[in-house]
Amino acid sequence: MIMRRRLSTFQGRPAGEQASSGPKARPDQAARNAMKADRARDAALATQEYEAEKRAVLANTERLRALRLAREAGGGTPATTKKPVKKV
Repeated sequence: MIMRRRLSTFQGRPAGEQASSGPKARPDQAARNAMKADRARDAALATQEYEAEKRAVLANTERLRALRLAREAGGGTPATTKKPVKKV
């Protein structure tokens, strides 16, 4: 019994006192909530950037594939479309 009373005073509260749950109980809670909001905003922005980059890569791949297929359908090869180099 004696140890229990002493233990509660060592934890920062006198024996029998309850911890309050009001706004003064956690002054750093507003800072934590602001940090969480910042992280959520950053995560959403990073996701948007990632998806935009992915769409750009897919569009470029589609464009290059169409060019390649058109070139192959025309019968031309890259070697025949270049001008020959003159040797001196």
